[in-house]
Amino acid sequence: MEWSFTLFPTIYDFWDYVKRNSEIPEKFYVLQEHLYSGQEPKSNKIKAIEYYLGWRSLLFTLKDHLGSEANHAALVFFISTEKGAKIYTIDPGKITLDELLEIPEGEVYQDDLEQLRNDISLIDGHQKERRDVLRTSLSEILEDSQKETSIPALIRQGRRLRKKYQENYDLYLHKFSVNKLLSEIEEKSTDYIGKINESISSSQTKAFAIPGAIIAIAALVRNTDSLALFLVCFGLLCIWLLTVIANNIHNEAYASLKDQIKRSLKRYEVMKDEDEVRVSAEQAKEKLLSLIDRSEKRLRFINRLALAVFLLGCFYAVATNKTARNSVMYLIDTTKTHLSPFSRIERFSWDVNDRLIRNGRLGSVENVSKKNANEARH
Repeated sequence: MEWSFTLFPTIYDFWDYVKRNSEIPEKFYVLQEHLYSGQEPKSNKIKAIEYYLGWRSLLFTLKDHLGSEANHAALVFFISTEKGAKIYTIDPGKITLDELLEIPEGEVYQDDLEQLRNDISLIDGHQKERRDVLRTSLSEILEDSQKETSIPALIRQGRRLRKKYQENYDLYLHKFSVNKLLSEIEEKSTDYIGKINESISSSQTKAFAIPGAIIAIAALVRNTDSLALFLVCFGLLCIWLLTVIANNIHNEAYASLKDQIKRSLKRYEVMKDEDEVRVSAEQAKEKLLSLIDRSEKRLRFINRLALAVFLLGCFYAVATNKTARNSVMYLIDTTKTHLSPFSRIERFSWDVNDRLIRNGRLGSVENVSKKNANEARH
């Protein structure tokens, strides 16, 4: 069996190789320290070098630009925060082996670093957001350390960076959930507004028949024929009835839509811990219900307008046509007759009085009326 090892006289030679190639050889042997690949337990020096490589890989993943005017090997970060955009320059090669080995074993957080690398390498719909959150967390770490960007100081912050990232990522998920709920409310509100506008457009289309009815009334000026007047008035009556029926259907639809809006937005209003969501839901509900109320008022106005046009047409027909006018007067007289139970007796009294005068005898209308009334009782 052939064994192929990369031999290094000292750990410093091994370190120089790692910095140049950014990796540890698969099989190696360090002669002076008697360190080799697959050694159990693993040497603390090898663990520290692996930890450095993990940080180097993480920083290369998060960088925006490689190289600067002063240092071609530096990593440049342009990180946007709530306070504004920040520029950071980190040179991962600016560290010696002695500085690396000075880091206590308790500050080598290999597991935390691996978790961060796994999170940002996970391919899903939030991969970019996790990377941005980690960059923001790195910026906060650097700001807290007075912009100390040296690798020896930074790689001591492994656990702190992971905790900061977890806090910021939880906050992002919370905001994402809130924004998702707000988007749902906005989508529902837009959908309901569309339904209301469709109903309003439909009612307006029916309302356009009213100007046509007014034009028909204007045509009455030229034609006072009884049949034509009757047909026009009948048409106005049909327009009024159809308008009222159609608007009643819209009112029923509005009532159903009100209940649907209240039920749909109720689940957002009960979120006590999400003030922004609850307030948005309440505002959307008030806006939609107010819009429906105004639409119902417009429907009532259209109903009244259609009735007014019908009555106007009937009034004009009666005023301009003699036959219609006589018919109305006859109808009024007949109605008055049925509403006055003693009208026949009064007319009879006047007839008797006229006959007495013609016969040369003075009579009393009151006496005759009383006599007739007594005879009627007997």
